[in-house]
Amino acid sequence: MATTIIHVPHASTEIPASERRAIVLSDAELSDELVRMTDWYTDELFDLPEKRAESIRFPVSRLVLDPERFVDDQNEPMAARGMGAIYTRTSTGHTLRQELTLAERQRLLGLYYWPHHEKLECAIASALCEQGFCLIIDAHSFSSTPLPHETDQHPGRPDICVGTDEFHTPAGLLERAISDIRSQGFSVAVNRPFSGSLVPGKFYKKDRRVGSIMLEINRTLYLDEHTGCKQLCFDEFCRRWKRVVAQIIDGATSSISHPP
Repeated sequence: MATTIIHVPHASTEIPASERRAIVLSDAELSDELVRMTDWYTDELFDLPEKRAESIRFPVSRLVLDPERFVDDQNEPMAARGMGAIYTRTSTGHTLRQELTLAERQRLLGLYYWPHHEKLECAIASALCEQGFCLIIDAHSFSSTPLPHETDQHPGRPDICVGTDEFHTPAGLLERAISDIRSQGFSVAVNRPFSGSLVPGKFYKKDRRVGSIMLEINRTLYLDEHTGCKQLCFDEFCRRWKRVVAQIIDGATSSISHPP
């Protein structure tokens, strides 16, 4: 069994018809918001053989529900911008959906959030049982220019952002990731423009055998950001990026299974 789980939370553009009715945007406005907010093709860019990593992909768009957010808005900084686990605002600050009732919130969490996190927790528990450690790679992409809702508005953005968690990202894992990214000629920044890395609540801040690192790719490297379409260089970039991810996985074993 693979000891690495690649978590792909924001690649889907799927919005079920039952959920579309609550979104107040026109079809054209919704299409534009999906272009801005989707982590395009991260399911392909992080797709490694099953023996190397198990991929867990969130099945619907983050505009329906965001599995990366803390479920309690009081613990989620982005909730103040209308982007907690269930978004009420768009990336430009406009109203996204009809007013959310408590019953509707619980329905969405029960349908999408909790089953996804349970799937993650089961995969992590299996890896710990069989191998004694687990690495989570939190797979994302980001806009080459800051979007209005983002807290980091600095225009100078790296090729790759590495996000860390003070408990679940060992220093050795971070150092190896930076080295492997730079070895392929990419510029890299740590926790800029985004920070943190997902660990499900069952293990969060509790088990150091669970390592986690977020890898975010600047979309300008592979995407037409105005349309969401792949650039001609996509296939070559994809091969190059997968080499980076594989190298990080190869170097992760000792730093997670034998943390300082």
